[in-house]
Amino acid sequence: MYSRALTKIQALILIIVVVVAIVAAASWYATSVQKPVVKEVKVGVIMPLSGPVAEFAIHTRRMVEMLFEEYNAKGGIKSLGGAKLVPVWADDKGNPSEAVSEVERLITVEKVSVIFGAFTSGSTLAIAAVCEKYHVPLVVMTAFSEEITRQGYKYVFRPHVTTTPYVNYMMEFVIKKLKPKTIAHVYENSVWGATNAKVSKAWLEKNAPDVKIVLWEGYSRKPPIDLTALVLKIKEAKPDVLLVSSYLQDAIVLMKTMYELDCYVPNIIAFGAGFTDPKFIKEVGKLALGVFVACYSNYDNPRPKAQEVIKAFYNKYGYWPTGDALAAAQDFQVLVDAIEQAASPDPEKIYEALRNTNIPEEEGILYPVKFDEHGDNIYAFSYVTQIQLSKEGKLEWFTVWPEKFAVRSITTPLLPYEERLKDP
Repeated sequence: MYSRALTKIQALILIIVVVVAIVAAASWYATSVQKPVVKEVKVGVIMPLSGPVAEFAIHTRRMVEMLFEEYNAKGGIKSLGGAKLVPVWADDKGNPSEAVSEVERLITVEKVSVIFGAFTSGSTLAIAAVCEKYHVPLVVMTAFSEEITRQGYKYVFRPHVTTTPYVNYMMEFVIKKLKPKTIAHVYENSVWGATNAKVSKAWLEKNAPDVKIVLWEGYSRKPPIDLTALVLKIKEAKPDVLLVSSYLQDAIVLMKTMYELDCYVPNIIAFGAGFTDPKFIKEVGKLALGVFVACYSNYDNPRPKAQEVIKAFYNKYGYWPTGDALAAAQDFQVLVDAIEQAASPDPEKIYEALRNTNIPEEEGILYPVKFDEHGDNIYAFSYVTQIQLSKEGKLEWFTVWPEKFAVRSITTPLLPYEERLKDP
């Protein structure tokens, strides 16, 4: 009787041991065998690598290339055991239709986890719909138009400043510091330029109704660019302040045509873009002296994280990064932060991490980052620079607004052409 009971107890113990062993083995198998080791996370990077905008986009491209290289060199994605962050490049040529096709390929063929792009507002607006369709998050790179994040999309996130806060800071500067009685705006007529025109006009009508609008006109930048007729209208309108939304080649043509037709205005302020490109100063020389340029940021930004990126870019490429390149650095920071937080290549998990992004003041490259219901950063703002002579006599951009970041005082009005161009 006792022996038989003992046998039953032994049998019960044996069963328990076997069950525990099976459960342990299954658990080990599930975690160690079935779960694949993530060696890389693929990021679809789309921007103009060729075409009419590529010459201007090259600085942002270089910044992005540098940041991918640096990130992987420092150990890759730590939450995934050092998995590499792999950029899969796509060239949209600055064309929205091309952008849509390329993003379809990146998502369905290349199987990327997230899209980073697309530099121009027109292309970015187009690909946002594709990303939303496939539930693949889009981290907007540099694109500015507010329309991108006003379509009701869930999967679109923009870390840098968008149109309304950008215009608010810029126009506040114009009214407070330049005090115009009349104003004009000439703009390239893509999504970017048209949005600038729409938002800045609405701002004036609401906040400065006494300032008279004397000219508000778009133009095509399709080559060959001829702005003669437009410049003659500016000359006739005689604005106190001329707002300009131009990419690189049209910015150069505009400034040279204004000089050739003796079209002088007391103040010019550009919506960044072509006016921030080193080639702009190289091509127009002292015609640029005194021009104000709104921008995402400038290379004299004193923030520690900004200076890290600025110095790294200069050491690698031999010149200072543009405002667009610095915006891309802020965008990249958010991209990698989300992938780290997600600890997964799963687009849905990256989306959730993006939605919960909270980069604090001391960590942000240009500013803290937290997204609103549209996917825009609630902390983002813009800067205003002025092209002045450095101590060495070189034309450079110096931050003049907001005042707490200003490194120079403004000079106004613009010098007449003969004084601007004379040798020191």
